[in-house]
Amino acid sequence: MILGLILLLLLFPILRLLFGLTGWLLGLVGIVVVGMVVLIVFAALFKLFLVAALVIGGIFASRAIFS
Repeated sequence: MILGLILLLLLFPILRLLFGLTGWLLGLVGIVVVGMVVLIVFAALFKLFLVAALVIGGIFASRAIFS
């Protein structure tokens, strides 16, 4: 009985360490996933901005050439 209680007391720090490390890993994975989503969104917006700039620039260039 005493040995079981001692083992249980030794198990708590091990579990705390294990779940603490798991929390850190989940936090890092979450940061990476959120960073990738933000990067993809910014890349899509940049592509949209680039296409819009090229279209508007093409319209101005064609007006300048044909007028």
